[in-house]
Amino acid sequence: MPHSPDDFTAYAHASLPQLVTTAHLLTGNPGDRREATELVRRTLVRVSARWHRIPRADVDFYVRRFLVKEYLRGARGRSHRPKAQRAVLVLLHWEGLREAEIAQLLGWSAGAVKSRARRGLALCGGDEERLRGAFAEAAAGVVPSSVPLDAVEQRGRALRRRRRGVVAAACGLLLVPGVVFGADRFMNGGSPDGSEGGEAAVAQGPIRIVAPGERVDAVPGVQVWLTTDGKHWSTPEAPNQFLGLTDASDEDTYRNKYQDTYQYGSGKKVSAESGKPTVSVQPDPLNNTSYFLSGLYRGLSADPARVEVTVEDHRITGTVLTLAGSPGWGVWYARTPVTPQELKSSSVDGGPTVTVYDAAGKAVARGGAAE
Repeated sequence: MPHSPDDFTAYAHASLPQLVTTAHLLTGNPGDRREATELVRRTLVRVSARWHRIPRADVDFYVRRFLVKEYLRGARGRSHRPKAQRAVLVLLHWEGLREAEIAQLLGWSAGAVKSRARRGLALCGGDEERLRGAFAEAAAGVVPSSVPLDAVEQRGRALRRRRRGVVAAACGLLLVPGVVFGADRFMNGGSPDGSEGGEAAVAQGPIRIVAPGERVDAVPGVQVWLTTDGKHWSTPEAPNQFLGLTDASDEDTYRNKYQDTYQYGSGKKVSAESGKPTVSVQPDPLNNTSYFLSGLYRGLSADPARVEVTVEDHRITGTVLTLAGSPGWGVWYARTPVTPQELKSSSVDGGPTVTVYDAAGKAVARGGAAE
C-alpha cells in the first residue's frame, strides 16, 4: 500500500537521525556535517519524488538503496572500489544487513558483496568486533544536522513532474509504431533483419535489477514484477497473471487463448527441467489495436546482455528484468505495442521470435519460432 504524501514528512522526521548517522559513516568524515547532510538531502529528494510508488512495507529498503546509490554516484575506477567496500561494511556491520540482503539492495551479485566485505574488512584490520566498535564510536560523535524538508519536498515534486513529462513524451512515441520501428532500424545499422554486423555486433540492451515484488511500469496500463518463484504481470485485460519457473511450457495456454490472431511458434516443447536454456513469448492485448509482448528466460549461466524480439521484419530490443545475484532466469518485455495485424502476419512465419544473446554476442536461447 503506498504512503500518502503527508506520510513523507513524518517518515523523514523520524528517520533523519539514523539517515544522517549512516551518511556520516559512509562519507568517512563524522566531523564534517556538510557532505553527509548533502547526501541525505539528495536521498530524500529522490524518495520524495517516488513516495507515492514506494510500498509501505519496503520504505526502509528503498531509502537505504537511494542513500548508497547517491553515495556511489559519479565514482569511477579505484575511487569506486574503496567507496563500494565502505558501503558494504557500513550496511553489514552498522545497519546489520546480511550479505544476501545487501546484494538485493544494491543489485550486485552475492559474490561481489562477499568479496568487497572480505577485502574491506582486511583493510580495516580483519576484526569484525573492532570495526563495529569503531562505527559505534564514530556514530556517537555525530550531531544530526537539520535538513530543510520543505525544500526537499518542493524539489521532489519538481523531479516528479519532470519525470512524468519524459514518460508522456515516450508514450507519445510508443503510439506511433512506425517512428519506433524506424528508430530501431537506424540503431541496427539500417538493416531490417539485423544481418549487418552479425551476432558479434550485438550491443548491450537495457537490463534492470529489481527487488522481489518491485513493480515496474512496462508500458501504460501494464506492470511487471518478479518474485523468487517466477514472473508476474498485470494488464488492463487480465490482472495478476503468473508464470512460474517450474511450469513446463506455456505454449498451449497462449495458443488456445489467442488462436484467432496468433499461432505460437513451432509447437515444440522444452521442459523447464531439461537444463536447456529456454525463453518464452506471451502476447497480451492492451486494447483492440495493440498487444504487449513479454516472456521469461531461464537456464542461463549468466544474465543476458541483450534480448531481441522479431515481429515480421522489425527487430525490437527488449528490456530485461532480473533479481540480484545472477539467478540464470529473468523476464524480458518489449515496449513497442504490436498490432493484431502484425502479430497475425508474423505467426505465418512462426513468429514473433525472441533471441537471448550473451555478452559475446552469441545467441544462447531462442523461442517463439521454428529453429
